[in-house]
Amino acid sequence: MAVGAFDPGAWGTGIVVSRRRPGHFVALTEDGRIDAMLQGGVKVGDALEKRAAISVNNAQRGPSDLSAPLAPAPGVKSVDPYDISVVMPAEDGEPVVSDADRDAWSKFRIAYDVTLEVPPFKVSGVLLLLPSQDPLSLTERGTELFLPIFAPVVQVGMATIRDTPRDAVLVNRSHMRKVSATKRR
Repeated sequence: MAVGAFDPGAWGTGIVVSRRRPGHFVALTEDGRIDAMLQGGVKVGDALEKRAAISVNNAQRGPSDLSAPLAPAPGVKSVDPYDISVVMPAEDGEPVVSDADRDAWSKFRIAYDVTLEVPPFKVSGVLLLLPSQDPLSLTERGTELFLPIFAPVVQVGMATIRDTPRDAVLVNRSHMRKVSATKRR
């Protein structure tokens, strides 16, 4: 079965962010936003898939919709992956999916336009799945805790989170409540 290629760079124009700091990420939770640095130079996706609390430095907290500025959170020394709904690189952080992985996935996976309800968030974008995977079964338990959504748009309530990266975010499967998917042509 031939799988059509998906080019995540073909999603219009926008500000190109130069990312330089490995491990700098933003986590969206039901309670708000956490901006922090991972300890030890581990990639965000790899750290989260260990399904254990991850140690962080320089944590800041604020509301998810950026209605107030981030404030230092010196008491936050670790983050539990199960508390995170959506994770994305900070403005100066490295992408959550490497270029090599994205390129390989786009050649051998099927692209779907998806909208995921991850209360209180709604995430829309492109999901790449193996031909044997059904997007409507994503709310069931799986081997991966987090799924990458390419060309994402993240909303909280009726507001779009304006600093969402253009390449990809990771969505926690255990927080997904509803999946709408259409195969891309």
